[in-house]
Amino acid sequence: MAKPSPILLLVITHAIALVNTEIFTALTTLTKALQYEKALAGNLREYVKLEQERLQKVLELADSYERHAETALVDAESYVANPVNAYLFVKTFTTDLPKTKELVSGKQNSEEFLQLLEDYQPYLPDEEDFEGVVAAILRLQDTYQLTSQQIADGTFTPTNRSPPMSALDCFNFGAFAHKYQDHYHALIWMDEAYQRLQQESNHTVSPSSVLDYLAFACYNQGNVHHAKHWTLEWLKLEPNHDRALSNILYFNKEIEQEQAKLESEGQSTPHPDVLPSLKNPRVTDEYRSGKEFQVYEALCRGEDVLPNPHVHKLSCYYTTSGDNPLLVLAPVKVEEYYLDPYIVLYHDVISDKEIKIIKEISTPMLKRATVNDPATGKLVTAHYRVSRSAWLKDEMNDTIQTLSNRISAITHLNMEQAEDLQIQNYGIGGQYEPHCDHARRHKEMSAFPPEEGNRIATWIYYFDEVDAGGLTVFTQLGAKIPPKKGSAAFWFNLKPDGQGNDLMRHAGCPVLSGSKWVANKWFHERGQEFMQPCGLAPNK
Repeated sequence: MAKPSPILLLVITHAIALVNTEIFTALTTLTKALQYEKALAGNLREYVKLEQERLQKVLELADSYERHAETALVDAESYVANPVNAYLFVKTFTTDLPKTKELVSGKQNSEEFLQLLEDYQPYLPDEEDFEGVVAAILRLQDTYQLTSQQIADGTFTPTNRSPPMSALDCFNFGAFAHKYQDHYHALIWMDEAYQRLQQESNHTVSPSSVLDYLAFACYNQGNVHHAKHWTLEWLKLEPNHDRALSNILYFNKEIEQEQAKLESEGQSTPHPDVLPSLKNPRVTDEYRSGKEFQVYEALCRGEDVLPNPHVHKLSCYYTTSGDNPLLVLAPVKVEEYYLDPYIVLYHDVISDKEIKIIKEISTPMLKRATVNDPATGKLVTAHYRVSRSAWLKDEMNDTIQTLSNRISAITHLNMEQAEDLQIQNYGIGGQYEPHCDHARRHKEMSAFPPEEGNRIATWIYYFDEVDAGGLTVFTQLGAKIPPKKGSAAFWFNLKPDGQGNDLMRHAGCPVLSGSKWVANKWFHERGQEFMQPCGLAPNK
């Protein structure tokens, strides 16, 4: 809210004083009052000018919201399927909306508007969403080996591009990484923020703040010379900043110790005017630095990291699944992806109409997906599974029952002990890291009741053509299945003797751009004795 003009306060103060001097009896005082009247007119005009500027800002915000909404609503799902678009939208309601409240608060008729904002709040993104979308983009950056410039320019996908990010946007990414002591990403994004500041005529973020964070990230990644360099740049802007001055003294001391050590070992010391190569190792936990996770990320990028020994024998064909009555007049198209163990993709096994019906039924029911915690046996959310899910019973709708009947006809499996149809919608950077669908013996067998048995097989319907990412990959085999709309992947999780087949470890890769909906059907052992007989020899 604009503060009253000092001159206006002076007028009011003098007016109060004049009440006690009986101004109506003194012509000289009335003459003086006329001068104050003129000043008052100027003060009112200044007040109106400030109000007009405030209202102009409100109008500009309204125009900005309207333009953005009109653009996005042309194809809302496609728009927010681009992760940078999603970030920019979420940022509007977590950092920009408070500015709107500040411009309106305390003004006439503002109570109704502010109440509307409160009513909208449950449907708008919050701080948790803001952090979630930033974390998702950093995950995409790592998995698909994207540069910060590609992301900030909006050019990381060939079709669904986004507006360029500002220096402030890049700073937000770096600050998020800094908050969680992720100095690897903090360095990358603070450097990108600094580069973009050089291109901005009106800085969107304080250069001193960027240089402060950048120097700190460099130091924590083992780059004391670079940390000193950026701190000196900071001091050019704020020569008397106490912490910057103190940091220079500290960096100088470390550099002297480093040089003394090199000299004692007979090694050459770097030239003081030449910065050494920048180090920025990506520090991860033991699992993420291990072989399986490296294979997982490589497969997600489409790389052929494990040779398929039977690739020359893979084929495509039609099947009626033993002349099943449901398939005789409409044979199913089969594409083989691996022979041993057997992994196939069935094409055109769910129609656009059926997909639309399933989405409409499940959307109001979607909740954050969970996993079984082997330590407690309870279902919990997990960072390695990012999606929302719903469970649909056959009796809920004829379409759901039809899909179950079709799956049974194609696979020859009994549906009596099959789980309900699980619908999953993967959001921004949505993924499910490497896992087995079956319960591992002596570790997770309590996940399923004995009368059902373990998960013997998995069926996955794909509802969308994903723009980029979202593959289903098998980390022990090297197989990669693209999410093709209307198709379904199928494989057995258990060996014929009932033992779990750990070669079936698989993952849902992060969605780089687009929307990914799938429907899972898991079959259990009980009731399959005559459909899928046990082998006579162990591990066969």
